[in-house]
Amino acid sequence: MLEVQNLTRRFGSAFALDGASLDAGAAEVVALLGPSGCGKTTTLRIVAGFESADSGSITLGGRDLTRLPPHARDIGLVFQDYALFPHMSVGDNIAYGLRRRAIPRAQREARVAEMLDLVRLTGLGARRPAQLSGGQQQRVALARALAINPRLLLLDEPLSNLDAKLRHTLQTELRQILSRIGTTTLIVTHDQEEAMALADRIAIMSAGRVLQIGTPREVYEEPACRFVAEFLGQALWLEGRAGPGGFTTTAGTQLAAPPSRRVAAAQGLLIRPEALRLDAPRPGDNALPAQVAGHRYRGAATLLDLMVEGTAPVALALPPGSPLPEPGASLTLAVAPAACRIIPVEAG
Repeated sequence: MLEVQNLTRRFGSAFALDGASLDAGAAEVVALLGPSGCGKTTTLRIVAGFESADSGSITLGGRDLTRLPPHARDIGLVFQDYALFPHMSVGDNIAYGLRRRAIPRAQREARVAEMLDLVRLTGLGARRPAQLSGGQQQRVALARALAINPRLLLLDEPLSNLDAKLRHTLQTELRQILSRIGTTTLIVTHDQEEAMALADRIAIMSAGRVLQIGTPREVYEEPACRFVAEFLGQALWLEGRAGPGGFTTTAGTQLAAPPSRRVAAAQGLLIRPEALRLDAPRPGDNALPAQVAGHRYRGAATLLDLMVEGTAPVALALPPGSPLPEPGASLTLAVAPAACRIIPVEAG
């Protein structure tokens, strides 16, 4: 449905986008995820038509959008700050795009009622945005974008202005709404949990490039490079060299690991903290020496901060009531070879 090919955008001597490419299928939700300044918002603005690319192309359903103005692209957009019209009622906000398209009044009213029901705001159509909570305003903005039945929906940091508890609740609601409407959707976010909760696939961006695009499971369990591994979730990254049957760290620890699926000059070893165990290694397990940096109580679990061969601390979650080693204590961690990933330092 959506194809973005080799977008470049330069601001002065700096590249905001450097050959970024991605795609989204019909009814698919794709999240652009990356740190501030990686190019994700610039990509969204170019797809929306608010900015022009220096080179590259955008097609939607086989139609070239690259040179079209925003109003001709058949795109719905939800802004980070909602951008609702404060002088209009909720119903009039939702009907705005329909009115601009000269949709007859009876059809407009029916569509507004349908959208209010979709976002669970039935009965609130006469209110002004200032009379709504932040979560309700976000739903109005979504309803307004969907009312025109766009071929593509763009969401710019849709939940970033909400508190943590409400954000978590709306993640579930938003995913259900997107599943029901079946509109191809592109979401920009810097929140990893949000991307994994909402998206069918995630495009990880850095320095204006898409380093990897895949399902949440693919980008988490099989990252294309060190940046993806460390950006998405916690990662224990060990430097060294790959060899037949495994990996040798710079400190000389020998670890069994499956061979790398990608050929690269420089490789490292990735282990997710949830794969580490404090119990004694079983036959076939890898053993890793570690040092306790500290621990943090988090209610349902206590996080044990561990350093392995001088790495930055990684947190191992322990059930309530587990014995806690003292800071500075040395211990041995166990990890199955299948949980070790040899991956490139740089994306190919």
